[in-house]
Amino acid sequence: MTHSTAETVALGRAFARGLRGGDVVLLCGPMGAGKTYFAKGIVAELGGGEEDDVASPAYDIVHQFAGRETVFHYDLFRMQTLSDDDVAWLMESLLEHGVHVLEWGERIESALRRPRYKVTIAAGEGEDERVIVIEAVA
Repeated sequence: MTHSTAETVALGRAFARGLRGGDVVLLCGPMGAGKTYFAKGIVAELGGGEEDDVASPAYDIVHQFAGRETVFHYDLFRMQTLSDDDVAWLMESLLEHGVHVLEWGERIESALRRPRYKVTIAAGEGEDERVIVIEAVA
């Protein structure tokens, strides 16, 4: 559980310390849950930029950050339903060496046939409180 956006970023940083090239991280949760703040922590920890450099790539679909590990930061929000071509493109993109962080990751989860981390973020009781569940999926 985090109690501020700063704590959500810090948790993303701590989580990123164990990530390696080839890892896939699905960030799941409703609009405004804090997925981008968690992603900011991952990118900053892996040396891909400052936290303020990370914004949701909603219109570009993916941003790339070079660092200790290259981070590919995706936002699947605009892809309400994924066509076969969308899935094929994403599967091909996930072959690039680096850490792949996908906001709205639940939209591609059923097509993934590889280990991944699933980070589910939900609002807590307080205005800035977030309940964050991190699980490894084989």
